[in-house]
Amino acid sequence: MAEFGENLKRVREEKGLTQQTLADNLYVTRQAVSRWEGGSRYPDLMTAKKMAQFLEVSLDDLLTDDDMKLYAEKNAILESVTAKRGQLILLSLAFMSLLFLSIVQLTNFYFEEGDVLVYNSETPKYFLLTILLGISLVYALLDRINAKTALLIYGSYFGISLLLGLRNIAFLSVAPSAAPLAINLVMNLSCLLLCVLFFAGKKRMSPVPVYIATGVYAIVGIYFSFVAIFSEVPTHIHRNMLMENIFALLENLIMLALLVVMTYTLHRKRKLSAK
Repeated sequence: MAEFGENLKRVREEKGLTQQTLADNLYVTRQAVSRWEGGSRYPDLMTAKKMAQFLEVSLDDLLTDDDMKLYAEKNAILESVTAKRGQLILLSLAFMSLLFLSIVQLTNFYFEEGDVLVYNSETPKYFLLTILLGISLVYALLDRINAKTALLIYGSYFGISLLLGLRNIAFLSVAPSAAPLAINLVMNLSCLLLCVLFFAGKKRMSPVPVYIATGVYAIVGIYFSFVAIFSEVPTHIHRNMLMENIFALLENLIMLALLVVMTYTLHRKRKLSAK
């Protein structure tokens, strides 16, 4: 990364250009050029090609093989304006869904089940996921969701559900509820491990296992949501359950869809940088 920055600075100074002049011709900010030269960020390949043309040098004069390998890992995974806008919109929808669920859960932190006051075990999960999605939204606004931050986001996302699921199983008192909890536990653990292997693994992993795991996760989530929606419960409880399940399913499907898109895009960039 530093070598690219050094090459860029050397060529720019040889041409007698300022950072601002280069930035104006590439339609970026001077701060972006400064970050490139400092080695903290990296331009996308289209911008790098325009840069080479403007500076009248070959792309190889600026980029080394090591730079190309780091490009896929250091840069934001989604680089097109359309993809970034879509990411922001979807993360905003997921965040608002979780925020709604957190508010509903906090108002029902304890609920009556017969003559017993029962603690709502889902409240901590939605509260923590809301904070996580808020942080993810900030990263997206700053255009900093790369391989490392994607791992942190999805590792935390599946990790929170996994840990709270383990806690629910540990304190489970009603045996018939064990099956869906166990399935949810297995799905979160599988997705967590696959995200770690794909985003952080030294050996480049095929994205297919991630596609399969997210697909199964989505199908299982839809199935259990419909089971809960059509279960026989009192009308006022059913109304709340319907809203909660719809928003929870929406948030979950959005996050899984974004995971598939980022996995596919990062895999393509890694293949390109390896050529």
